[in-house]
Amino acid sequence: MSSVVSDHYAEALYTLAIEENAVDQYLADMKLVESVMEEDPNFVAFFSHVNINNEVKTEIIDKAFAGSISHYVLNFLKLLVQKRRIQNIKDIAKSFIKKCQAFLGIEEGIVYSAFELSEQQKADIEKAIGQKERKTIVLRNIIDPSIVGGVRVQISNRVYDGSVKKKVSMLKEELLRK
Repeated sequence: MSSVVSDHYAEALYTLAIEENAVDQYLADMKLVESVMEEDPNFVAFFSHVNINNEVKTEIIDKAFAGSISHYVLNFLKLLVQKRRIQNIKDIAKSFIKKCQAFLGIEEGIVYSAFELSEQQKADIEKAIGQKERKTIVLRNIIDPSIVGGVRVQISNRVYDGSVKKKVSMLKEELLRK
């Protein structure tokens, strides 16, 4: 049931973002809200607590986000507090971000490498995969020493594997077939 509620609220904010011609701004705002939630696991618990007055919660939201996010997104967060739906904020944010990224032609993925990639290396990989996918790709780097060298890129259910581990595995299979 909570995913239906989350999708409903995310769709409402997404529609407003399109009407206001501010999809980029709202997307950045909700990513900021999402990052605050990830940094502080008590965020949702505090704002969902029934013994804390809603006016106190909205004042705290004002102090925390005023000037950092747009007026409408700020009011959206206050509405979630008033309607006692703030406990769904993580799902709402994820759904909203997914809708905005689809609208903007952006897809997120993961690049696995044996070591930390530089920003330039990551940008080069994003560009190459983006041309192949015909979308803007945004990658997050995860270090996986078992790869040995090269990279493996995962976008949704698609995998581009250029790792040494994969090449060794393919070589081994070929040698075993002969």
